[in-house]
Amino acid sequence: MNLEPFLKILNRAMGLAPDSLARSGIELALKARMRETGQSENGYLKLLRTCDGELSELIEEIVVPETWFFRDSKPFELLFETAAGCRADEFRVLSAPCSTGEEPYSIAMTLMGAGLSQFRVDGVDISERALHRARGGIYTENSFRAELPLYAERWFRKCKEGRMLAEQIRGTVNFHSGNIIEGCLPHGRYDVIFCRNLLIYLDDNSRKCLAALLNEKLKDNGLLFVGHAEILPVFNDWFTPVRKQGTFALRKGKRKVAALLKLPVCPQQESARSDTAVPKMHSTVHRPFKAVSPVKPVVLPRRGVPVVKEEQPRQPPVISVKEIKELADRGKRAEALNMCAELLKQDGPDPELFHLCGLLHESGGNISMAEEYYGKALYLEPDHMESLVHLALLLENRGEARKAEIMRNRARRAEKRNEAG
Repeated sequence: MNLEPFLKILNRAMGLAPDSLARSGIELALKARMRETGQSENGYLKLLRTCDGELSELIEEIVVPETWFFRDSKPFELLFETAAGCRADEFRVLSAPCSTGEEPYSIAMTLMGAGLSQFRVDGVDISERALHRARGGIYTENSFRAELPLYAERWFRKCKEGRMLAEQIRGTVNFHSGNIIEGCLPHGRYDVIFCRNLLIYLDDNSRKCLAALLNEKLKDNGLLFVGHAEILPVFNDWFTPVRKQGTFALRKGKRKVAALLKLPVCPQQESARSDTAVPKMHSTVHRPFKAVSPVKPVVLPRRGVPVVKEEQPRQPPVISVKEIKELADRGKRAEALNMCAELLKQDGPDPELFHLCGLLHESGGNISMAEEYYGKALYLEPDHMESLVHLALLLENRGEARKAEIMRNRARRAEKRNEAG
């Protein structure tokens, strides 16, 4: 059997590296689906190329869920410590891929054991069969290969098929069907992400894209849990390994200039559902460009001319940057821009808010306005690193290599000054 054309299809669909799975296993899966559909090798290849439903069935045959409750205890111990010290209004955790649900349910039990009442756990997987089992909440003894923590034992009861998980825990986990490699993740950002034993199966470009996506979805100072062989160089630009044996965790730190200047070129990320959209605020934009609009100077009053201001009580803010970012995460760019304008009227010029306006305009393709707002941010804060980097990338896209390099050099100098300070 010639596996190469099938491997190419699987690589495009799942980002699989050609040698990440045993070829014998892929061949067995292909033969099983060929028998089921009554197709020859060539006929089945044509079917795969034209029928997304059959591609999903093949993926179901290939993806073998191998998981159990509290698999590797150390990550859950660190999660418990982190959650116990949390003061946020809502603690959010993502499990992707979540397979048949043992991991996200273990996360939920850990959060409850740590005393949290306001939390959200999302599980995402490409396999509909696995998600169906996860939602059922019934597990055989194969899912209990690790000793359960004391706080978790009370959530199970014996049933005919094995053990059933309590509805109180099942109700805390939201399951979503989607291809993680294509960016099919719920909107918003997370305090903790579990993405274990996926990267080892991906090709290099898919690893880089997934690392960039996980960075985007994780809050600053958040924790990323990976597999024991997955603390890879693709994470070096954003994350620092946590020095706790057996946790295989990375903590998101401040993004380095080097990382900003080499964002991976990833395929268009499309959401499987309207509420799982990933914000399209990438720096690399391939659209026609207009000339940079000059930044308007700030007009100050002439010396000696008194400025009389009527004293008025300061009104409490009615709009926050957090709200604007949440709107942007949901893809509501126009509303986010309107709120930016209101906040600028309310609080006056601010470099971070100008930078956010630039990102919103850039994501909508209005490059001239994006450059103007990045320029305004730099007028107020000449060392605003991300504005420098975004301008460098836009100039490079327009073919102005010399100006782009000047911006890069400014960004590198700003980074050194920030580190020294």
